[in-house]
Amino acid sequence: MNDSGWERLTDAIDIKLGISRHGRDMRALEDRPDLSEKVEYIEFANDGQELRLERTTGPAIVDRKSHYSHRAGTANRMEYIYDTNETAQKVTLYRRQDDDWEAVDMNELAL
Repeated sequence: MNDSGWERLTDAIDIKLGISRHGRDMRALEDRPDLSEKVEYIEFANDGQELRLERTTGPAIVDRKSHYSHRAGTANRMEYIYDTNETAQKVTLYRRQDDDWEAVDMNELAL
């Protein structure tokens, strides 16, 4: 989602539901601590549920490699190959479940 699309979406949420919290963070990639991604987020309430919308911008994944064990057909882990010159973005919606954020389908956010 480009910058203008993100702005339109967050503005629509702010107008319709109000934003309780917003911010930006940088975090290291789980599998490549030498690389980082930028996370922009807003938090708001809808139908009594606390929701968080995140837009993550980081290095683009250009390849995936499966590493297998010697057992028949089971992949032990996936290795991602990143292009540090290209960026990719993704938007994820979360719902607060106790003290954690649980990913939910974006279609649940009907504006």
